[in-house]
Amino acid sequence: MIIKDKITIRQFTLLTFLVMVGDMILIYPSLVTTLGKNDAWLCSILGQPIGLFIIWILYKLHETDQELSLIEINRKLLGIWAGSVLSVGYLFYFAIGAAVCIREVGDFMTTQIYFLTPIRAILIMLMCSLIWGLMKGLRPMVASIELMTPVVVVFMLFLFMGLLPKLDSSHLQPFLSVKWVHLVEAIVRSAFTSFGELIVLTMILPYVKPGPHLKRDMLLASLSGGLLLSILLLFSLMVVGPFMTQHNIYISYTLAQKINIGNLFERIEAFMATAWLIATYFKSLLYMFAFVIGLAQLFQLKTYKPLILPSALLMFSLSILISPNVIFYTNTIMPAWVDWDITCSFIIPLLLLLVHRVRFGKNKKNQIHPERSPT
Repeated sequence: MIIKDKITIRQFTLLTFLVMVGDMILIYPSLVTTLGKNDAWLCSILGQPIGLFIIWILYKLHETDQELSLIEINRKLLGIWAGSVLSVGYLFYFAIGAAVCIREVGDFMTTQIYFLTPIRAILIMLMCSLIWGLMKGLRPMVASIELMTPVVVVFMLFLFMGLLPKLDSSHLQPFLSVKWVHLVEAIVRSAFTSFGELIVLTMILPYVKPGPHLKRDMLLASLSGGLLLSILLLFSLMVVGPFMTQHNIYISYTLAQKINIGNLFERIEAFMATAWLIATYFKSLLYMFAFVIGLAQLFQLKTYKPLILPSALLMFSLSILISPNVIFYTNTIMPAWVDWDITCSFIIPLLLLLVHRVRFGKNKKNQIHPERSPT
């Protein structure tokens, strides 16, 4: 292994939760409401079992060889050439995923908080912190996640408690008024835009200390993140309605601005922004980490650290080039991104499991139940 460090199951569970919510804290309600309208909250809830099935598939793929990452599993199952081609595709997916998260931070900061600050200045500061995190390695990264995850949870609880007096169930009516085709599309989008992006965890699973409850804790962490996003979506619909939720990409930040309890507890949007920035930072860091580690494994290098600075420069360039503005991102990139998530996190892992079943299933069965010699 390139990395000798091991992380605990608890650390991996918190990592799963934080990556699950990640940038979705702000953009998830808008993504699902675009198709689901008033019934978006129901679509989000119905998408949870699909999401858990995705996580189960990813874990089954990890179980084919628990010492190997996704890049190494590709080469083992498909051979050097076909496996390398597929691995390059996944590395591109990780690179674009990191670039999108980084760009989201830049767009949010320059459109909501620092209006006159050039976006490149925001991105450079973020890239410096990401480079520092990559240089420190895996164990300091997960130790920081242990410290910061409670902060994200507490700030989200502040948001929910502050919005309780403003809830209005009439915004959810009429019930089931959307065409069933759009409902199905919204369910698929809710599942794959949140759960599907956890394919990046297959690059971290080989470095988790083995334990009997790894699969259970991974499923519970992803379910907790999914339920948090569903509650956030429900609150958005009940406070501002489906129209505003659909057309405001940063609806969670807008909700935080509406909180005012006795002119004392108000204007907590800074807390909301802090929670989102923390979650998005670690999601970006994990995607960059997966890209750097995967690149080192693809070329069979002994260490990944010489690749950090060139990879960071690549991510910075991609974050600038990937979208001219936030409108292009929401209208053009995100619809195609759902299809990409379906392909990378569901279809290809299923095919890899099928290949493993065909190539190694019989041998594994013979090892478990060896034929008895005739007496």
